[in-house]
Amino acid sequence: MDFYRFKRRHPQLVMVLLLYVAVPLAMGLALGYEMHGDAPTEIPTVIVDADNSEFSREFISQVDKTTTFNVTSRAESAAAAEQLIQSGQAMAGVIIPQDFAKDMKNGSSPDMLILYDASQLVTLSAAKPAMTEIMMTMNGAYLQQIFAGKLGVMPAELAGNVLPVNVVYRNLYNPVKSFRYYLLPGMLLAVLQVGIVMLGAERGFDNKKERKFSVHLLNLVLWGLLGMLGVMVCLGVQFAFGLPYRGTVAGGMLLLFAYSLVITTMGYIVGLLVPDKLFAVQLSSLLVLPTSVLAGYSYPLTAMPHGFQMLAKILPYAYMGPDLRALCLKPMQLKHVLPHLGILLLMAAVLLALLGVVLLLKRKLQRPAAEEAAA
Repeated sequence: MDFYRFKRRHPQLVMVLLLYVAVPLAMGLALGYEMHGDAPTEIPTVIVDADNSEFSREFISQVDKTTTFNVTSRAESAAAAEQLIQSGQAMAGVIIPQDFAKDMKNGSSPDMLILYDASQLVTLSAAKPAMTEIMMTMNGAYLQQIFAGKLGVMPAELAGNVLPVNVVYRNLYNPVKSFRYYLLPGMLLAVLQVGIVMLGAERGFDNKKERKFSVHLLNLVLWGLLGMLGVMVCLGVQFAFGLPYRGTVAGGMLLLFAYSLVITTMGYIVGLLVPDKLFAVQLSSLLVLPTSVLAGYSYPLTAMPHGFQMLAKILPYAYMGPDLRALCLKPMQLKHVLPHLGILLLMAAVLLALLGVVLLLKRKLQRPAAEEAAA
């Protein structure tokens, strides 16, 4: 009961604490714990071993030993394995045909069928490279044994001939290929921006009667700072769960403030213009809800139609979401974020100018009404 009395007396303070403190903390803890693994592990795998040879058993053993796969079931045919994947009981399948090892020894290059549940793209992205690595290891070991038997030399001496090219891969900035690192920073920002724009709309509606532009500007700067702090609180929780931050702190704070100012001002203008408070808050949220999808955070802009690429250029999220991920993963310096910081500040300036026009027009429209009332 005390909380409800406090809420009635201080509704704005409660809203601020909820959207800028409680929600970021709750989201940070929930998502940080939920996605604490860098990549999917223990992927349920079905095996069809029609060969039942020493090689096939060793291969299945190697698959099961990895942290990526977990052999959970066996099937009699590829169709039965596919049914298990379709029903969700497995996400990957290995089908080894009859006489597989015999055909290998005869040089017939037999086919081994690997099934993946491609409807689970995150799982597919982890399973396929892991399976390819196992296949390359087994192939290399088998070829060394074959050549060693035929040529009568030690396997170590054959390594350079069996695998004449040693390709070295380096995964820069995200070497563990963590899906959490890729997705989480922008996803958190996409959710929190809805609260920021909604509070901006609420403040704009409550300040309808205020005429001084300086008062509106002060409000926007204050709420922009609060929005920045809310995002920082949420990210701070993620750092406790191991999310790195390798970029410039000052540049990141400037970007977050500029972005929060833009989003707050968008909502603020909606609140000033729309006569109903609830509708103003709802309408403002629609301005930012689809931006994380349209701005190319989870799906690259270069793969989108040209029209969507042009649309992304006017979306503030396009200049903050990818940069936030880059700041977490790359050693970004201030000079690297300056171009997008400049664009966000330009957007803020345009919106503030629009706010000034709105206030001027409202003042002109209210003046005749006041004169008529006085007459």
